[in-house]
Amino acid sequence: MTNNSGSAVLQPEQEMLNWGRLILDGVPYADLVSARDRDPSVTWFEHWMQTAANYERLGETAESRGHTISAGEYFVLGSLAAQYAQFLWFDDRRRAGQERKVELYRRAAPLLNPPADRFEVTVDGATVPGYVRTPTTGEGPFPTAVLLGGLESTKEESYQFEQQLLARGIATVTFDGPGQGEMFPEVPLRGDYERYTSAVVDYAEKLPEVDSSRIGVVGRSLGGHYALRSAALDDRFIACISWGGFADMDSYDDETPMTKESWKYVTASSTDEESRERVMTLMDVRSELHKLRVPTYIQHGMHDEVPVSEVEVVKQLAVDAPLTIVIEPDGDHCCHNLGPRPRIEMVDWLEEQLKPRS
Repeated sequence: MTNNSGSAVLQPEQEMLNWGRLILDGVPYADLVSARDRDPSVTWFEHWMQTAANYERLGETAESRGHTISAGEYFVLGSLAAQYAQFLWFDDRRRAGQERKVELYRRAAPLLNPPADRFEVTVDGATVPGYVRTPTTGEGPFPTAVLLGGLESTKEESYQFEQQLLARGIATVTFDGPGQGEMFPEVPLRGDYERYTSAVVDYAEKLPEVDSSRIGVVGRSLGGHYALRSAALDDRFIACISWGGFADMDSYDDETPMTKESWKYVTASSTDEESRERVMTLMDVRSELHKLRVPTYIQHGMHDEVPVSEVEVVKQLAVDAPLTIVIEPDGDHCCHNLGPRPRIEMVDWLEEQLKPRS
């Protein structure tokens, strides 16, 4: 079986074990081997939740011995394990895994180097939770990247990408928006995500560590769609990265069954048809792309489930934006299968935009 890009459609567990995403986001290779070779009587969810518990114990031991950095690293690994435990499910396991992921990352946050400072802002009475991290070297205020998660990725999952930005002197801001992570129980997916991004920028730009004149936005997958929308509608952003994103969801019918289930879940839809209608109506930034005027980097894999034709849509409509378009001929969704190079190239481009050399 293949999807519309010609790529093989794998069973969900096979897909997870074949994604470079897990490794690039910090899951140890040994953990993937362990998941693949586990006792058949142990479910995917049970295995990864146990892995999370194992890392929690290691973190507690390290912390009790005064090794706080190690403790933070273990708690992050536990948070990632819980994230991928719940990834395949749309029932109580989803909620349990999400809660565990949040709990373990909150334990990690003050122990990380640099620490992750939690914040909460309010939009229409709903709480938008997030984290700010600032470089440990150099003098602030720092250029800042606002990172947007995707259909099932959340603020806790971006730790490794944050490290790449922080090493280049760029502060990071992450948060859960509608339909994501901690916010989902209050607010399912919405089309006006830019309101939530802007509320987070309202908060961040007042921080003494943040240079409000040098803020960029980076979005992965669905977050790439949100990044285009946010940069088009909030002129405080001076650079934008759409990483495996899209302008519209006209190709909804070609999505894999698992992706359609994810859409149904995050839209809180009762039926497949209701989900389809909501997604195709809400996820459409075409009418706003003429407002996009900042340098924008578009990265896409030729074998992405998201049609590469979406890049052409952005190119045709974002006529006033300086576009850097990178289409990887061997890349899958978000080019996770190509190792670290695509991510390094993205952060280097963003560094050039936010920290131009004189």
